[in-house]
Amino acid sequence: MPDLAKTTAVYGQIQNPREIDVSILSASSSLYKRVEFHTMSVDKEGIMRMRKWEYPIHLKPKETIDLERNGTHLMLYDKQNEKGDLWIEIHYSDGKTEKHIVEIKSL
Repeated sequence: MPDLAKTTAVYGQIQNPREIDVSILSASSSLYKRVEFHTMSVDKEGIMRMRKWEYPIHLKPKETIDLERNGTHLMLYDKQNEKGDLWIEIHYSDGKTEKHIVEIKSL
């Protein structure tokens, strides 16, 4: 397994499988202190910029957020643990929490 950097990105999907609107209130990680949602977009000068999304992040019923390079993704900051699986917990407004094991790959 490759060493984890102080800061890393996570790609994949997050889906609201519910029949109601729900919000992501926060996200946490087993190996990093801070988890943020970011998106990439081109500014007025034609420069690609990364922008942080603020919590809560609203999801309509059955809505999916695609987490991908050069698009919306998770940023993990301040690595605090060296050992163990990397997982992400997503905390929702309906009180539910989802835990996702992250497969670590080099790009």
